[in-house]
Amino acid sequence: MRTGPDRLVLREGGPYRLVCLPYAGGSARSFTRLVRQVTEDWTVVAAQPPAAHAHGTPPDLDELADFYADLLATDLAGPGIVLGHSLGAAVAHRMAQRHAPNWPADLRLVLSAPPRPGPPRYALAGLDDHSLLSVARARGIVPELELPDELVIRLLLPGLRRDLAALGGRGWNPEPVGPPVHLLGGTDDPVSPPAVLTELADQLAARGTRWVPGGHLVVMDQPEATYAALRKIAGCAPLARPRPAAPPTAVAGTAIAPAPAAAAPNADPD
Repeated sequence: MRTGPDRLVLREGGPYRLVCLPYAGGSARSFTRLVRQVTEDWTVVAAQPPAAHAHGTPPDLDELADFYADLLATDLAGPGIVLGHSLGAAVAHRMAQRHAPNWPADLRLVLSAPPRPGPPRYALAGLDDHSLLSVARARGIVPELELPDELVIRLLLPGLRRDLAALGGRGWNPEPVGPPVHLLGGTDDPVSPPAVLTELADQLAARGTRWVPGGHLVVMDQPEATYAALRKIAGCAPLARPRPAAPPTAVAGTAIAPAPAAAAPNADPD
């Protein structure tokens, strides 16, 4: 459920800024797991979607872009990254379009698991609650919660419906923008699969694409790998890993079992 302030400082740290825009149905606190990985040289701020009004029309992409630009006006300063995930990626892109003259040169734009271009392929808004929840789970666009379905429907679906309406019938139109654009995707994401991100990289003239093992919500489900990818995009040195303990010294008359072979390091997908 969406509660609390509109702008949330998740970590007060160093001068490098990470500004987060949530996915459809998400909130500022959707980035809590990611923040646990962030080192003290970064400051992390997340935006809370606008509150729903009983009789108001859901905001479209332009309105969301302007809302976030006003809300985060003091945070849109470099050096740093604006990270938009899923719907948040489309909103971040539109925000960079509409506010290009005031966009700092050292503020990168990371579009994580962005939606497919053009009109939405699935008419999710017309589904009843249980059908929408079933489809959303199958596509991995809602987090897995150990709660009864009725409670999940009450907590998550109003925000999900409202956010999905932002794409409307036109959807998202990716065009090159002034800020440096980077793409981030899950290797097993059925909503924004690698083939789609490859096409988007050409359309957006992206500086590069990085992959994280996982599905659509890798920002939540794979926070360590996500932060490692963000550090590479930022040009930061990789995080230091603990060195393996030194093997014990042999003592006369004592047999020492050989240590298991070390696993090969993960290859950089880029």
